[in-house]
Amino acid sequence: MKICLINNLYKPYNRGGAENIVEMIARGLVKAGHDVFVITTKPFTQKHKNTKTQSLSSTPIREHKIYYVNSLYYNLNKLPKFLRLFWHLIDVFDVGSYFQVKRILKIEKPAVVMTHNLKGAGYLIPRAIKKLKIKHIHTLHDIQLLHPSGLMIYKKEKAIDSLFSKIYAWPCCLLFGNPDVVISPSDWLMKMHEDRGFFAKSEKIILPNPVEAITADLNIAKRKSDEVFRFFYAGQIEEHKGVLFLINAFRKLKDHCELIIAGGGVKLNQAKKLARDNKNIKFIGRIGKSEVLDMMKRADALIMPSLCYENSPAVMYEALAAGLPVIASRIGGAEELVRNAAGILFEPSNEKDLIDKIKFARENREKLFNISQKGLEKIKRFGIDNYVNRLVNLL
Repeated sequence: MKICLINNLYKPYNRGGAENIVEMIARGLVKAGHDVFVITTKPFTQKHKNTKTQSLSSTPIREHKIYYVNSLYYNLNKLPKFLRLFWHLIDVFDVGSYFQVKRILKIEKPAVVMTHNLKGAGYLIPRAIKKLKIKHIHTLHDIQLLHPSGLMIYKKEKAIDSLFSKIYAWPCCLLFGNPDVVISPSDWLMKMHEDRGFFAKSEKIILPNPVEAITADLNIAKRKSDEVFRFFYAGQIEEHKGVLFLINAFRKLKDHCELIIAGGGVKLNQAKKLARDNKNIKFIGRIGKSEVLDMMKRADALIMPSLCYENSPAVMYEALAAGLPVIASRIGGAEELVRNAAGILFEPSNEKDLIDKIKFARENREKLFNISQKGLEKIKRFGIDNYVNRLVNLL
């Protein structure tokens, strides 16, 4: 079956979890024998021919084609805030993108189009799919359709229902209409959209994101022999990710343990200044996926201190698949992923609660090991082959 995947970002312009998930799905569909092509965006300044990429780096099976459409999305953060408003208006009604995507779909004639994040690709794309009478499956990754920032901050939840947000969300809801199927990795994210009138007539499916490989190393004896207890954070160094909050909490610990921080971002310099008097807080910069997995095998727990509502963070899936226990804010879809004793939850922005959970992890290796086993058993159900089978059953 010929299948089209559309996402605003794709390699070589990957930034975060959503585009990595889309790439994983593309590889999984190709491996299952489907004819896959991808439509994504690129900066105006970059030139790309329509390219083909190997479906699996380790097991070359076939190739899938990638179409690149020009987008101003890559310049968004460079614009003054007042100009970003006009950018979002142009993005929602991007007629140029509409006709480019429609032309590609006419040429390729896919049986189904699976859309993901469309910010920067244009919110008229669902209209093009409907116009061509192609089956449409849309996967939610965040609240980009509800608020232009895609963020909802803890204790500032009312912003999502402000007049500004409602004015923004109304055309998004109208343009997206009712895809044949809407997939959300979490109940929380689906409910956020349902409560605001999105996808009233669509079939709705809760399907956690896939994991490509189980990389667990559950050698508790090896971890016990290491005198240093390591906590690990991997992600953006931004205030809404809770990194500054985490550093402040960690500085108050007197236990012999380390905090390893991987990633980059606007708040990196501020984070380093905050941690400069604590030799147990170490920054290792941006690292690739393989380095992240290696670090997870050396760590004793992953900490996700987010102060914003996240859907289903990819790094949490990777940690669970690596047999690494997760300590996370009880917020958004992250809570669903580690509930039922598959992880440790703390109240968002509650420093004392976080410190208590860190101490519990430090002092209870056996219990932490049992938590990692429960997380691993849970994540095994989310393998890419199972995910692709669920997708195919929807076609």
